[in-house]
Amino acid sequence: MREYVEYVLKKAKKPLSLDRIFEKIEIMAEDILELSNDQKAEIINILENGCNNYDFYKTPNGNYTLFSKTSFVVGRFHGKRDGGGKIFVTRSYTDKEGNLVVKDEEIGVSSENSKCAINDDIVLADCPNNGPAKVVEVLERKLSYVPGEVYREGTQYFLRPIDKKKSNITISLGSNAIEGAKVAVSLVEQTAPNYYIGEVVRTFGHKDDPDEDIYWEAFKAGINTEFSEESYKQLENIRQEVTPEDKDGREDLTGEEIFTIDGIDTKDMDDAIGLKINSRGNCELSVNITDIATLIPEGSPLDKDAFSKCNSYYLGGKVFPMFPHEISNGIGSLNEGVERLTISVIMEFNPKGERVGYRIVPSVIKSRKKMNYDKVNEILKTGIVDPEYKQFEKTLHNMNILALALRKKRILNGATEFNRPEPKLKYDEDGDVIALGVRTQDVAENLIEEFMLAANECVDTELSKRGLPCVHRVHDAPNAAKIDELLMLLEAVNLPYTKYDSEELATNKKAFQDLVKHISGRGSLSNFLMVKAISCMSRAKYSGQNIGHYGLSKTNYCHFTSPVRRYADLTVQRILWDCVFEKDPKKVTKNALKWKKKLPDICAQTSYYERVANDCEEDVYRMQSAGYMEHEIGTEFEGTVIGVSSSGLTIELDDYLVEGYVSVKDLKGDYEYYEDSYCLSSLDGQQNYYIGDKLKLKVSAASKKAHTINFEVSEKVMENKTRRVDRSAYSAGNIINSFSKQYKKTKRAKRRK
Repeated sequence: MREYVEYVLKKAKKPLSLDRIFEKIEIMAEDILELSNDQKAEIINILENGCNNYDFYKTPNGNYTLFSKTSFVVGRFHGKRDGGGKIFVTRSYTDKEGNLVVKDEEIGVSSENSKCAINDDIVLADCPNNGPAKVVEVLERKLSYVPGEVYREGTQYFLRPIDKKKSNITISLGSNAIEGAKVAVSLVEQTAPNYYIGEVVRTFGHKDDPDEDIYWEAFKAGINTEFSEESYKQLENIRQEVTPEDKDGREDLTGEEIFTIDGIDTKDMDDAIGLKINSRGNCELSVNITDIATLIPEGSPLDKDAFSKCNSYYLGGKVFPMFPHEISNGIGSLNEGVERLTISVIMEFNPKGERVGYRIVPSVIKSRKKMNYDKVNEILKTGIVDPEYKQFEKTLHNMNILALALRKKRILNGATEFNRPEPKLKYDEDGDVIALGVRTQDVAENLIEEFMLAANECVDTELSKRGLPCVHRVHDAPNAAKIDELLMLLEAVNLPYTKYDSEELATNKKAFQDLVKHISGRGSLSNFLMVKAISCMSRAKYSGQNIGHYGLSKTNYCHFTSPVRRYADLTVQRILWDCVFEKDPKKVTKNALKWKKKLPDICAQTSYYERVANDCEEDVYRMQSAGYMEHEIGTEFEGTVIGVSSSGLTIELDDYLVEGYVSVKDLKGDYEYYEDSYCLSSLDGQQNYYIGDKLKLKVSAASKKAHTINFEVSEKVMENKTRRVDRSAYSAGNIINSFSKQYKKTKRAKRRK
């Protein structure tokens, strides 16, 4: 009946009364001569529920229309400190060809039209074509807890939220609180607009307690680190072993040579691989992913908790898992020597790395070996074989040959690889940072990455081929204006690039690939330039509409291979079960419609919390590296100038991905900043400073609390004298005033595949 209601409202040129809806359904429905009272009651119920869910809209005079036909939108409010902000809206509709179309929009709202909305609120807004957007109602305020600092006024205590975008709410804590304490507060009651009665649910410990610091950062970011009581009760009914009944209808791969390769400390192993050479001389690669969809029913307490997190969070040596350890490290982990339920993508590749066939099946496996990257790298790079790995040596070499072929083919197709090292911290038993370092992706890591990319591509291809919904992992083309900024910088630092202009670099994958090659291998400045190249790219995100993945140069791509750690992957598993493994065509049609309607919310939520994870990981890294430097006051390091502004220099240490700052106040003499040459020029004959200068520095101050490191310049080791750039020669036009600010934004917005 709902399909009739939607069709009638879609075709109507204006809102319809209830009686007109009844009449039109009777006219169009061949199997209905006259609606019964029960059918009319069902239609009324559909309309009421649809209005509650913002699928339909009821006008003030009682008529109905599709919500999408109105000027109203529902979206997430991203607040600014002045009380205004933006509403992020995901609109979805079906076009004339029956394709689902999803559009993401950003709608600005002034402070006077925000109706006291605060950051992360879900709001209903009126956005007329002629006139300003206005928040009509705050539909959902995600303030289950608010982190902040207690302050006192008279005899009463209040909370000062850490998030400045929530500064327009008042939270009273009564008379029993500790002034200056860092706390998490639950909101018990709202007594007036933006005025709440709060209750302290957790007081954070001493600043030197590493666990408390990380929990504090997670709370500040809005990350849910807990599980509900209902989830723990659900865990009691989940078996920790596979039964014969569980294996019904699954392909038995327990006799195959299948194993896992992960970090040495990894406990949540969600992917296992196998490879054999068939009679045609082709490689048959199996990527076997733990079947979380079968373990965790949709809508169950564990599923709701997972959706509220959307990711596992890896913060400063601690893991906040999306599922409890009983799942992620137990029945949901492909542990050695035990049977586990999986979904397998079995692919056939010829010697050139070309895929010639694939199939996706529910399966059961038994991993032969828990391998780690270090020992696999030894085998593939040096020929040193641990006795426990000896029986798998030939398979590992065949896997590496295939992985290299896949990578070569991907690069030839225009995929861009930045090959930038990532920061690495070493901890003692108490969780304190004892060393800074970097890590790079090695042969074994590349092998696993190529196989996961191949499996993800197959799953997205299969769902798209069948016309089914999917949580696509999409990545748009680079921004031409930002490319112009990069080209200007390269010219200024004496590394001009003129082979392609910004417009061609933005549209031609191989041209952009060539630009990245030009940047690589430029010494200590290379890391910085790579970050600038990454900043030219759009942010990868999840979407129900497939536009392809520019960076990977793939037409079809999704995330499927980490359902223990990412909710998007779990959703794709559920779509496979509902729409690919399901044999009843009627159920497939019904399930596909269900997922089409659910995907916009799922994609918006998973994309949002991925950004939260990225930002929080960066914040924790800055906090911990600053904490380490508190003990290194006076120690000398070498670093490269990666940002210049009128207020000072941004430095990156050469042997570590650690940022610090040199204030212009700590430089001898007076200086003037020249934007056209990225130069801080001395006005009284002292040293000039340029982007790319190599300096010897001393740590002058560091603050774990403020996440800051300050340096003093001891001497200049190498000067990278820049030259003035004619900005009018570039189409980008206006460029940022402070290059260091842009760099910091870019690092925080690190793009993930």
